[in-house]
Amino acid sequence: MSVDATYRLHVRPPLRRIGALLMRDWLAITIGKHIWAWRPLTDRELRHELAHVRQWRAAGMLFPLRYLVASITAGRAGTGWYRGNQFEREARAAEDA
Repeated sequence: MSVDATYRLHVRPPLRRIGALLMRDWLAITIGKHIWAWRPLTDRELRHELAHVRQWRAAGMLFPLRYLVASITAGRAGTGWYRGNQFEREARAAEDA
């Protein structure tokens, strides 16, 4: 795996409780170049989050809005607001790259 030096991984165990209020089984959230996780990530999980770093870089500050629209679109299509989201599908594909 090539290492993207333009990211920062922050591991904060207390985030597990906070994030669980919004999404069961959550692990991490990426905001810009910052990856916030409640435990250390495996290589596969890191590749997933680095895909989100690249998505943020490509879309800039419009990324949250684009992600929301993709979630709504996926939900309406019946594929699930999270599993069907195009950004999540891309990130899952990056896990095996």
